[in-house]
Amino acid sequence: MWRIVLFFLLLYQIGNSQLQFTELTTNLGNIAEAAEIKGDVIIKNTSDKKIYLMRADAENGVKVYVTKKTLLANDTCLMIISFVPERNGKFTKKINLVASNTTKPYELSISGTLLNFKPDNKQACFYFGSRKPTTIAPTDIPIVVQQEDKPKDNSNKIPDPVPSPKPDKPKEIVKPKPTNTVSEYFSRENYKPNNLIFLVDVSSSMRDSLKLPLMKNALHILIDKVRDVDSITFITYASKVTVLSEAVSGADKKKLHTLVDSLKAKGMTSGNKAILLSQQIGQKHFIAAGNNQIFLATDGEFKFAKEDYQKWKENQKDKKIIVSTIAFGDDKDALKNLKQIAEKGEGSFIPIKSKNGSSDKLLNEIKLRSRTN
Repeated sequence: MWRIVLFFLLLYQIGNSQLQFTELTTNLGNIAEAAEIKGDVIIKNTSDKKIYLMRADAENGVKVYVTKKTLLANDTCLMIISFVPERNGKFTKKINLVASNTTKPYELSISGTLLNFKPDNKQACFYFGSRKPTTIAPTDIPIVVQQEDKPKDNSNKIPDPVPSPKPDKPKEIVKPKPTNTVSEYFSRENYKPNNLIFLVDVSSSMRDSLKLPLMKNALHILIDKVRDVDSITFITYASKVTVLSEAVSGADKKKLHTLVDSLKAKGMTSGNKAILLSQQIGQKHFIAAGNNQIFLATDGEFKFAKEDYQKWKENQKDKKIIVSTIAFGDDKDALKNLKQIAEKGEGSFIPIKSKNGSSDKLLNEIKLRSRTN
């Protein structure tokens, strides 16, 4: 299914409304082709009280989902807007979000021009953080949509979030056939094979709607670009270190996407041994004439003691592994710590604070390390 992801770039505050949104009115311009158009909006509670997202009023066919329905003070969530266009041409979709802090709804709109509507009989409802209906997260909660042509009442107030049941016999989403865009990113002539190890912090602090989901989005885009000569290993750490997969071929995109969808934040952070295990696995699948690289993704400080670094250097020998760090959040001590680890690992420090450009940063780092000339 073709996906058009709308991400509003700048935060916009509605007077003294206490809820802060990404840009309220966005024009997508000309859209070459799509079977379904989707967008996501970040919402922040800037007050010191709870705010409940009650209802989304929209015209027929528009679906709205949120990652949270109750926003605590300074809390954030992601709202997903999705609709299936009926024909080519200009479109404008308006959504009125009703919240508990004001009697006046928040007004959002999406507009643009669809040049080619591509029907797809196997479309599935979109849930944030997953490409398949088999991995719906309990926090992916639909907002009840009140259609404009029906009388409004209070019968559609949203209850407290409850886990969404998984279907007994989920249908697999048919993905579009590969295009020639892979060669644009990693042509065999210009880029060496990649042995990529992603060491991802899945502690509870990464549950923030702006952290782990951003990492997953960047990984999904990367997976679509890698080749059969590339391999990807996924290792997670929280209260324990878990190897999810070792050296999965870039050609096995279905498995790689599924692994990324399975990443969920939980537990406490304890990753002092994770980086040495990542080095060991990276060397196990070492590509002599390739790019062998660990990406450490976290929002906090990573314990990499002097003795750990000494052991790291001793293990390098003729199988050198580069370490780059992907940093989330604004913790100054954590950012300083991750910069130092990247310097010791002879890699790059990659800060990520928004969805805009996060996948480009990751792709450009791999291109830099794997370039043949």
